[in-house]
Amino acid sequence: MAILATERVLTLDYWKPADKVQVGDYVFDRKGKPVKVTMVQEYRAQHCYEVTFKDLLTVSGDLHLTFATENVKYRKRIRSYKGVKKFRRPLREVTLQTLVDGPIKAPHGEWIYSIPTADPLQLPHQDLPVPPFVFGFWFFNRSPKKLLHVTKESYPEIAARLKDNGYIPKIVRDHINAPTYFTLEPSVEQQLLPFIPAQIPNNYLMGSIEQRVELLSGIMNSHPVRYNPKKDKFMFSHKLKGMSTRVQHLAESLGSKTTLVLYKFRNTFRLTFKTNFKLVQNQEPKPVKVHHNRRQIIAVTPIVPQLCVHIETDGEDGTFLVGEGYIACL
Repeated sequence: MAILATERVLTLDYWKPADKVQVGDYVFDRKGKPVKVTMVQEYRAQHCYEVTFKDLLTVSGDLHLTFATENVKYRKRIRSYKGVKKFRRPLREVTLQTLVDGPIKAPHGEWIYSIPTADPLQLPHQDLPVPPFVFGFWFFNRSPKKLLHVTKESYPEIAARLKDNGYIPKIVRDHINAPTYFTLEPSVEQQLLPFIPAQIPNNYLMGSIEQRVELLSGIMNSHPVRYNPKKDKFMFSHKLKGMSTRVQHLAESLGSKTTLVLYKFRNTFRLTFKTNFKLVQNQEPKPVKVHHNRRQIIAVTPIVPQLCVHIETDGEDGTFLVGEGYIACL
């Protein structure tokens, strides 16, 4: 198979364009395990196509690009098992040539092919200057006056978690029916000097599963309306796409399928996702039967022929993750 040279591949050194991946680099397979790159070959393909998923993410490559997919029968069998019996049916390898020859939509209207979200990435533990929960909460909660604030009802829980991480919250303002404002000792700003980050640093996004869960929990606890208990869904809004994308990568790296939409009338990007990890106190995640979610393939479009990169790994199934949706290719 071959993906376009411009497609991004996640490595232990963070993201790289496919044409910058080298033999010996470590990438990740669909189970989230690091696997070693054993071959990289560049060539100019004669026929290239762009595969579009239902959430409008894309992956592009030549006709040999292969995906590990589910089909209609596979998804029906998942539903029939209902999590009672162990599910062992393997995913079906489907080339882009098969998708081009079609069809990709069943007569009754269901999209035939889907790709499961990848399992949480098994990244190494990072030495971080500020605990992940504290950093995530502080980064998206701080005011220009360096004050933190939460609702009066949520303050006891947030204060307890901050104390568990070695920080002492000191209340500055606490009025009835108003947010509780407080500071932290030691100061997060002083611990991050001389450089206060303007975005979530890469080492926080590349921490262990436990560290990334704590970081995402801090972010989701930094605002009182980021979780909808009726839908069991999280929501994150920000005016900067780059900031929204980094939170999206964080959630995707933990096995969640996300949706990022621009609301033009508010000029705001809104990220939504579900997760089986416990992030907030009032969350009651439902048991996951097989995997968190999937992306349906809805279109295959020809594009201009261009440079492609063939990558092989020493992984069991040969897959590696591509693009911001962590799409498993092989």
